Amino acid sequence: MSTRFYIIYATFTCILILTSWVAYSAACNYERQTQKFTDRLKAEDKIVTVLKQITEGISFGKYTGHSEEKQQLEAILKQRQYYKQLSIIATISFFIIMLAFLGFTYKTNVFLPTMLMISLIALLVGLFAPILMMVAYQEVPVFGKVIFMFQSKGIISTIESLWKSDNLFVALPLIIFSVVIPILKTLLMGIAFIQPLAAKSIEIIKPLGKWSMADVFVVALLLTYFTTNQDNSTHAEVQIGLYFFIIYVILSMIVALLIAGSDKGLKYTM
Repeated sequence: MSTRFYIIYATFTCILILTSWVAYSAACNYERQTQKFTDRLKAEDKIVTVLKQITEGISFGKYTGHSEEKQQLEAILKQRQYYKQLSIIATISFFIIMLAFLGFTYKTNVFLPTMLMISLIALLVGLFAPILMMVAYQEVPVFGKVIFMFQSKGIISTIESLWKSDNLFVALPLIIFSVVIPILKTLLMGIAFIQPLAAKSIEIIKPLGKWSMADVFVVALLLTYFTTNQDNSTHAEVQIGLYFFIIYVILSMIVALLIAGSDKGLKYTM
C-alpha cells in the first residue's frame, strides 16, 4: 500500500484515540461535578443552607453566606453541563470517525484488523468510563429537593467496590466474564491474523465466545436503567461507557464471526 494510505491510516487512528480519551475524560469530570452537586443537596447540607438563607435575610444582606453558596452551586452546574455536552459530542465524533475509518479501509486486507483495533479502544473506554448514574431524591417542604443517594458506576469501579467490600464471590465472575474474557478474546482474534498461529487461535476463539458475557451485561444494564426510571423518586442516567461497550460488543461479534468462519484464519498484511 502507498505512503499516502499509511499517513491517512495513522491520522484516523490518532484522531480516534484522541476522541475516545476526550469522551472518557469529560465523562469522568461530569461524574465528579455531579458528585459535588448532589453533595450540596444532601439533608445535612440543606439544613445548613436554609439556616444561611434565614441568617442572610434577617441581617439585611450583611451576611452573604447563602448568596456565595448559591454562586458556587451555579458554577458547579455550569461545569457539569459543559462536561456532559463535551462527553456526548466526543462520543458522537468517535462513532462518526469510526464509520469513516471503516469506510476508508473497506475492501482492503486491513479492514478486519482495523475493526478489531477500534473494538479494543471501545472496550477500554467501556470498562473504565462511567456507565450508569443513579440519584435518589425526595421533595421535602421548606428544604426542596433533598438527595438521599448518589451512585455512578462503571465496570471497573463496580468490581473495585465489590472487591473492597469483600464480595469476592460476585467480583471474581465479573472480572472473568466482563474483563478477562473480552480482552483475551480480542487478543486471540488479533493472533488469528498471524498465519502460522491462525488455526490454533480460531480453535480457542470458538468455545471462548460462548463464555463471553459482554452482550448479556449490556442488556442487564439497560434493563436496570429502565426499571430504575419507573420510580418517581429515583433518576437513572446512562453514561457514555455503555455506548462504547455496545460498540465493542457489535464490532467484536462481527470480527469473531468472520474469523471463526475461516478454517485457516485471515492473513494480515499492509
